[in-house]
Amino acid sequence: MTKVHFRSYIHKKMILFPQRIDKDIAEDDPVRLLDALVDNLMLDNVYKLYKPSGRKPYHPQMMLKVILYAYMNNIYSC
Repeated sequence: MTKVHFRSYIHKKMILFPQRIDKDIAEDDPVRLLDALVDNLMLDNVYKLYKPSGRKPYHPQMMLKVILYAYMNNIYSC
């Protein structure tokens, strides 16, 4: 099976702000639980659905976090 290359997804890195954005999020914020839960999911079956050809897809772990966070905040469409 050919390996799929996802777009880069580094969610714990410095961004355009002088500090890491996770320092602005409270320790007891539900988004931290969501982040930890999705990080620990076994997504091997999801990864197998991707084809190695074409544009690099967004990482499914990141996309799942975005969708679940939106649902947590009662956002169901753009």
